[in-house]
Amino acid sequence: MEIVAGTDDKREQQFDQIDGRFRRVDERFDEVNRRITEGREETNRRFDDLATETRAARQEMASLHATVQRGNYTLLAAMLGLIATILAKGG
Repeated sequence: MEIVAGTDDKREQQFDQIDGRFRRVDERFDEVNRRITEGREETNRRFDDLATETRAARQEMASLHATVQRGNYTLLAAMLGLIATILAKGG
């Protein structure tokens, strides 16, 4: 009986060791999951910031394009006025 009891104690110790190892692995998984979650949140925040900056850049480019177009139309109107003036003088 004592041999069996000793063997049972030994098995209990082995199971306790195995359980301890599983707990450490679970703790590591929890840490990795926490890091992944933090990384995902940071990445999402960065993408949101990038989207905001992209929208702002597009608006600025549209504004610049409109300004250049107005300048082109003004230049064209001035050239047409000059041509009209030259033709009116008989030129």
